[in-house]
Amino acid sequence: MTKNIAIFLLPGFALTSFSLTVEAFSVANLLTQNTLYKYTVYSVTDDPNEKVVTSSNGMKVQTDKHISEFEQADLICLCAYQGAPRFQNDQFNQILKRHYIQGGYLASLSSGSFIFANAGLLKNTTCTVTSEHEDVFRELYPHITLQESLYTVGNRIYTCRGGMTALDMMMYIIGKDFGTELTERISVRFDNDKIRTLDEINKSNQHLRLRLRSPALGAAVEIMEANIEEPYSIEVISDMIGSSVRQLELLFRKHFATTPNKYYLKIRLQRVFKLVEDTRLPLSEIANACGFSSHSYMGQCFRKEFGDHPSAIRKRSYATH
Repeated sequence: MTKNIAIFLLPGFALTSFSLTVEAFSVANLLTQNTLYKYTVYSVTDDPNEKVVTSSNGMKVQTDKHISEFEQADLICLCAYQGAPRFQNDQFNQILKRHYIQGGYLASLSSGSFIFANAGLLKNTTCTVTSEHEDVFRELYPHITLQESLYTVGNRIYTCRGGMTALDMMMYIIGKDFGTELTERISVRFDNDKIRTLDEINKSNQHLRLRLRSPALGAAVEIMEANIEEPYSIEVISDMIGSSVRQLELLFRKHFATTPNKYYLKIRLQRVFKLVEDTRLPLSEIANACGFSSHSYMGQCFRKEFGDHPSAIRKRSYATH
């Protein structure tokens, strides 16, 4: 079944996010030799006759239609970046709200969350924006929680930080629509285009699989992996992803057969192991870098997890190099 996608371009949109979004849908169609996605690009400008929109880097994009011609779609992808915090258009807000009320999906790219928030669409969910706009967003919308993750998955609302994260979010959407086998094929197709290390590509794929199992679980793990030196409490992580401690505990028990705290500790200990093996940093510095109060406590946890002391692991590592 073909999914109809409407891509809205606001003046000052981020060209990279827009291009990756279009390319993801195009590659999905190409690999399956089927029209899984049909997309139409709309200009969000004051003049109904103006169908050329200028991006943040000055490149101009010819759109298919003006926003006044929009009728309906399964998913609206909103591309906004420069000027997003100041954007105000009540008529446009009504289009977004009507689409959502009628059961449609919404996705914001880069700083499109400002427009969703202004339209009152983020009251019961979290979101993300580009890092440079985070402080402004918190100032304008203090009641809305910003997630420290690549993208967010709410109730029919997706948001991402822009840049390469647009591709990560589109991979999630395509996987949700048509399964992980297709997203894995798309990932292979994009590997030569992404300026990422193999570790980053593998990590991105792991996050995608987790998100498809449970958006909240995937978001929690991403936050844990990004905050090792100064670990967050599970209460804070729950608030950040719009969940509760109880819900998070149930998710970790269901998918990992452990508690969130134990899983977080394991992530930190895996980082310890890598630093012990790959560097000559003193154990005290490694302990600090991985959120442990002392290297002796780190050693106790490490031995319980890996069956040996960090110094013994390091000694064997030196012996083999």
